[in-house]
Amino acid sequence: MNIERMLNMVIRMVMRRLLNKGIGAGINAMSKNKGNSNSYDQKAGGASVDPQSAAAAKDVAKRARQAARLGRRL
Repeated sequence: MNIERMLNMVIRMVMRRLLNKGIGAGINAMSKNKGNSNSYDQKAGGASVDPQSAAAAKDVAKRARQAARLGRRL
């Protein structure tokens, strides 16, 4: 195995880990109930999200992470 192939392998491993962390962080950020100024809830009168729908959003985010992980493996 030459040095170029080994270097490419290491670079791919590092990039894969960074990409996975970035995607996971993005999905977590989108699924959190932050209530920023552009959210639909504040425009609709400031109605808060109930715990049941927050748990459902967390479950959806978990499934999205799993699907993204599976898609990257293929």
